[in-house]
Amino acid sequence: MNSISLEQKIHQVITQKISLEGFEHWLYQNDELEVLDPNLYLELIAFDYSRESSFKKFQLSFTKYVGFHKFETDLIKEYLYSIIDRENDYEYSIWRLYELYCTGYEFLQKLGIKYGLCLIDTSSPVKLVKGSNEVIDMFYPDIISDAKNVLGWLEEGKIIFRDEKGERGGFKYDDLRTEEEKQQGRF
Repeated sequence: MNSISLEQKIHQVITQKISLEGFEHWLYQNDELEVLDPNLYLELIAFDYSRESSFKKFQLSFTKYVGFHKFETDLIKEYLYSIIDRENDYEYSIWRLYELYCTGYEFLQKLGIKYGLCLIDTSSPVKLVKGSNEVIDMFYPDIISDAKNVLGWLEEGKIIFRDEKGERGGFKYDDLRTEEEKQQGRF
């Protein structure tokens, strides 16, 4: 067990990928956590997981232990796989890539503008346009190759997130792509 695993588990609770109950069970199954960070371990086992308000309190108490930038690549990759495989609420994933582009992730420009922007209902900022499935059908198969480009850059370490917020809310990142690759990501 390493500290990244504990940090990752806390991150999964905060982002609601696992439940508080699931985290508590995992916590008590891993007694080696006590050695990693005894103070954090004591704080975690003393936490009351049973109350209805526990989730919000967990977020407030333990967010400081998570370097969210470390998990940004995984989050974007989840969206990309969803789009490529056309599963797991892929419409939402397309829209989210537009939102992430707007937070400063220029490498998502093509996916964000060419596809994600087309899905936004301008009368409601968090709602997809009616008939979005018909619009999305027109994206395929082109969106798959564009998503695979971005996926490749992330997997090859050509986009590296830093623990520093950018001006538009996303994390700053190092862009190690070639000029040709940067051009592939532009719209």
